[in-house]
Amino acid sequence: MNFVTNPNLPRDVKIVLIGEEYAQNLEIPLKNMGVIPIFVPNNPCVDNRIKGHADISVLHLGKNKIMLAPYLKGSGLDKKLSEIGMEIEYADIIQNPFYPNDAALNLCICGTKLIYNPKSAPSSIVDYLTIEEGLEKLIVKQGYTKCSVCVVREDAIITSDEVIHKRAVEAGINSLKICEGYIELPGYDYGFIGGAAFKISHDTLAFTGNLNNHPDKNNILNFLSLHNINTVYITEFPAFDIGSAIQIVEK
Repeated sequence: MNFVTNPNLPRDVKIVLIGEEYAQNLEIPLKNMGVIPIFVPNNPCVDNRIKGHADISVLHLGKNKIMLAPYLKGSGLDKKLSEIGMEIEYADIIQNPFYPNDAALNLCICGTKLIYNPKSAPSSIVDYLTIEEGLEKLIVKQGYTKCSVCVVREDAIITSDEVIHKRAVEAGINSLKICEGYIELPGYDYGFIGGAAFKISHDTLAFTGNLNNHPDKNNILNFLSLHNINTVYITEFPAFDIGSAIQIVEK
C-alpha cells in the first residue's frame, strides 16, 4: 500500500474515509472517479446533525498512522483499516454533543503547520504532532478547524474564518478569505468549505457539489487556478458539508 504521506495532500488518492451518512450520494460517483470510499460508522456521541462527519471521528496523522474516536473500537472500520496496514490509535477523549467536546479530533494539518484550538484539541495529540512530528502551531479560536479549512496546497488554504485567515497569512500561507454560508448542512444555517471539499490528487480538488450559488465562486476558482489546481464536482447538488474525506491510500 502507498499511504498518503502528508494528511490532506494526496498525490493521487485511491482510498478515502467518508461518513456512512453520505454513502448513497457519494459512493458511485467516487468509484466512477477511481476513488474507493470506506465508510465511517455514524458517531453516536455527537450531535445527530454531524454524526456522519468523518473529521469528527477520525484524524489521519500521516502515512499509515491514524487516530480513531473510542466508539469505533470493534466497529468493523478498525478491522478494515488494520487489514490494509494502518496503525490505529484510539484517542483518549470523551465526546459529547456539546461544543467543543465534539471537536477533539477536528484539527487541521496543512503541510508543516497544525491549525487548531487548544480548548478543543487534546494536548496529547497536539504534543505528538508538534513535538514528535515537528509541525508548527497555528492557534486559532475555531474548534471545528478541519471543517473550516479547505487545504489547497502546503502553503495555500481557503476559509471563511477571519482568525484562521489572519493566522495563516502571518505564517506565510496564501489564504483566500471567503464569505460565510452557501455550503449546505441540514439542521444548521450553513456548513463549511473544508467540510465540502478535499484533494483527490496533487493538482485536483473535489467539491461535494457545485458552487453555483456561492457569491465567491469566481474568487474560489481563480484562486485554485492560480495554484494550478483543477476542480471537479462529485455530484450535481449544491456543495454540502460532509465533514470532508480522510485520504489514506494513494495509487
